[in-house]
Parts: sequence; structure tokens; C-alpha cells
Amino acid sequence: MKSGLNKVLVLLTLALLALSLAACSLRSAEQTSADGFSETYPSQFLSGDMYILKKNERIAGNISGVGTTLIIRQGALVTGDISVIGGTLEIDGTVEGNVNVFAGTAKLGDTAVIKGSLNQIFNQTDISPQAVINGEINTFVIPVSADQNIGKDVINLLEWLKPGFWLLLQSLRIVALLIFTLIATALFNQPTFSVIAAVRKNPAVAWGAGLLTIFSLPVISLVLIVTICLSPIGLIMLLALLVCVVWSWAVISNMVGIQLTKWLHLQWSVEGTAVFGALLVGIAISAITLIPIAGFFINTFFCSIGVGGILLSRFGTADS
Repeated sequence: MKSGLNKVLVLLTLALLALSLAACSLRSAEQTSADGFSETYPSQFLSGDMYILKKNERIAGNISGVGTTLIIRQGALVTGDISVIGGTLEIDGTVEGNVNVFAGTAKLGDTAVIKGSLNQIFNQTDISPQAVINGEINTFVIPVSADQNIGKDVINLLEWLKPGFWLLLQSLRIVALLIFTLIATALFNQPTFSVIAAVRKNPAVAWGAGLLTIFSLPVISLVLIVTICLSPIGLIMLLALLVCVVWSWAVISNMVGIQLTKWLHLQWSVEGTAVFGALLVGIAISAITLIPIAGFFINTFFCSIGVGGILLSRFGTADS
């Protein structure tokens, strides 16, 4: 038996890919009696409830489930992989592929036959001594097995969290913000100032629309990606949200720069004002990230007003 975090994480990634590619409907087709199976089903995506694959029934493909109870009876066959997240799995039949389980419970009975490997993360599995597993059993649980040096992993993580690295990371983020703000101001001046006008006209509405978008759009995109087999619509929505977030900080940087130069009676160019604002905003973002947990939500709260302004201005094509 091997236990390796890196290997299990790779296998889990493959399992999640199988989850998104699994078919989303349950259909059956009668088979000839010569193959020994009364019914054969295609690949399945299961969510909630209890599903039982009975004797002489077969899944000609993969089974993927989230929060479900899946029971494979003796005499049943799955020709592909089984991947279950946050559910309960009971196997007494035969699985020709791998069994991937995450954050749930599993039971392999006396007549269970797994021709592939058993890969589990944070999962409790009861394996009968009579159960047959031809592949490997890869496990990652807490506490880890004695042959894993978790202390070394913790030390490596702490190395990344040293003040020197944190300062380097924040410096790179500030430089990136300066570059993005300069690009947005110099090359997309009119759309950027249309967003600023929309925020100034309806700040409360912009904040509300931005918060709703930031917290709801990733969920909607994930649902589309999983349920519609890697839907490009979901991927495009996530990319659009990323662009809006980056553009939002450029908008906020411009607003801060304009206001401060006005208060200080400075006569700077539009680009100089934007860079000045981006520098101050970048420093403020880095300081806020020092607040555990709450720092993320504070930055998100401020970023949302720019995202809302982008929506209200129809991506910079109108003033409101």
C-alpha cells in the first residue's frame, strides 16, 4: 500500500474531470441475454438520494456522484471509474476501473472486485478481507501515516509565508496594478471614464450589483461547467469576471488618484494621476490582506463597486 499526497491529488483531479464529463441523464437499454446482463446504462452523474445498481445490471462507462449514496450489488458491473465526492459508496459487485472517493465513507464487501486502484482523500473506507483490489490503495488522511513527513510539508509552507516572500508578492501585485491601470487609462480611456461616471451616478446600485456578481457568478459558472460537460459558457463567464475584477481596480485607482490630486491641487496628466492612485490603492490592498480572513472580504467589498460600475455602464459603452 502506498500513500502519497501528490499522486492522490493528481488522481483526484482526474476524478473531477470525469465528474464534469459524465452524462447527466439516466437511460437504460435492453441487452441480449448472451452477455449475461438484463440492463445496461450509460455513464451516470448522480446527485443526492440513493442509487442502486442491481444484480445483472451494468454501467457501460463512468459513475460520478456528489452527496449521494451509491450501492453496487453483487453481480453488478461498472466498466469505467467510480468517483464520489461527499457521499456514501457500497460495493459488492465488480468495478473494472478506479474507485475515487473524497470526503465521505465507503465499504467494500466480501464479493467486491476492483480491477483498478482505490484512491481516497479524507475518506473512511471499510475493506473486507475477502475484497479484491488489483491496483493500489492510495490514501491521504489526517493524521497521515507514519511514513509521511507532514512536518516537512508544514515547514515548506512556512517558508513561503516568510515576511521577505510576502513583501515580494505584494510588490509584484502593486506593480501589476500599476501596469493594468496605466493600460486601462491610456488605451481604454473613454470606457474607463464611462465606468467612473456610472459609479459616481449610482454608487449604492453599483456596489450592490458588484457584490451580487462577484459572489454569484463563480457558482453559476461552476454549475454550468460541471452539469453541461465543461460548458464553454461557464469558462467564458469566469474569464469575464476576472477581466471585470482587474478593470475594477484600475477604475478605483483612477477615482482615488483624481480625488487626491484635486485635494492637493496638483496638475498632473491623466496617466500620472491614475498611476498615483494605483500606487496608493495597491499599498492599501496589501495592508488590508494582513487582516486574517476579513481582509479578503474587505478588499472584495471595495472591488465590487468597480465591477458594478462596469455592469451599469454596459462595459464602458455608456455613462450609466
